[in-house]
Amino acid sequence: MNNNVYVFYGGESVEHDISIITAMQVLRVCPDLIPVYIGRNGVMHIAENLKDVKIYSNFEKLAKGVKDVTFITGKPYLAIKKNGKYSKFLPVSFALLCTHGKFGEDGELQGILDSCHIPYSSSNSISSALCMDKIFMKDIFVSRKIPSVKSYPLFYEDYLKNKDRVKKDIAKEIDFPLILKPARLGSSIGIRVCESVDELEKAIDFCAKFDNRILLEKYLSEIDEYNCACVYMNDEPLVSDVQKVEKSSQFFSFEEKYLKNHDKNDEKIEKNLKKQIKMLACKVYKIFNCFGVVRIDFILDKKNQKLYVNELNNIPGSLAFYLFKDLKFKDLINCLIEEGKLRRIREQFVSAYDSEALAVFEKINLEMVKK
Repeated sequence: MNNNVYVFYGGESVEHDISIITAMQVLRVCPDLIPVYIGRNGVMHIAENLKDVKIYSNFEKLAKGVKDVTFITGKPYLAIKKNGKYSKFLPVSFALLCTHGKFGEDGELQGILDSCHIPYSSSNSISSALCMDKIFMKDIFVSRKIPSVKSYPLFYEDYLKNKDRVKKDIAKEIDFPLILKPARLGSSIGIRVCESVDELEKAIDFCAKFDNRILLEKYLSEIDEYNCACVYMNDEPLVSDVQKVEKSSQFFSFEEKYLKNHDKNDEKIEKNLKKQIKMLACKVYKIFNCFGVVRIDFILDKKNQKLYVNELNNIPGSLAFYLFKDLKFKDLINCLIEEGKLRRIREQFVSAYDSEALAVFEKINLEMVKK
């Protein structure tokens, strides 16, 4: 029995609806967990019927007994707002995060939970931020010699100052066609393929609607894409099965990623390739100091038979349970809770200690006043 375990989902993210779907899947197999819905404005709510997916089409009208809640820094509680004041407190033993995208997957929520001494199911704030930011992620890939597609980081403000120079630098650095990605956005939203320098300005302006930091990569047309996930279980990283991604467009779209069924019976994948993918998945999981379920996406350049790590997804849709062929979804959730609580206990490091600094300062200050 998981007492006082709360499921957080929704949030100020383009992946808001997908986050709701993941949470509903979790609550269906673990009905004893308590839902906390984060609205599109960032306000957290509890309500009587949060487990009914129908209410989210018109939350203000259909949700019953809605109460706003908030965290209390320094204490593992949620405070309930009543008559304009936060008074009643709910103890929180664990936070199961189904928050995809910004303000949930990027380390911001994890930082709040750390300040409240609440254990949670994902990587910590630093690892989450690095996994969410494609530019920082690429830098780490390069520094740790992880195979990745050649890229170019673009900062929109710098680009606006001298468009022609930046375009020339891009063309000199990477051959066209290119694929442009908002640096801190997931789920294939805001992505554009650019065939020539003439299309570059329009593609950059489009991506800048989602983020002012943009990653440009060499676009590989003849590729296969693969997914593999990792999670800590019994104190060891457990690597999932490898799944080949079936896509109909130039890249794995938002609809294909989340709105189609994923069959656990993946097609036959060459043995050595599968071994290489699993080895790299575990390696990058450890390099980024990840915890919880992380899905790692791979690209195989069929023309040159080169395998690349594409990116890490710190809180994947459906928590990537479909990739763990021999693991039930409920067991995966219980594993996240147990490992997260154990991690919190192990990370009770010394953060403050008594010193004579204030006494010395007080003495010096007093002497200065006397003078």
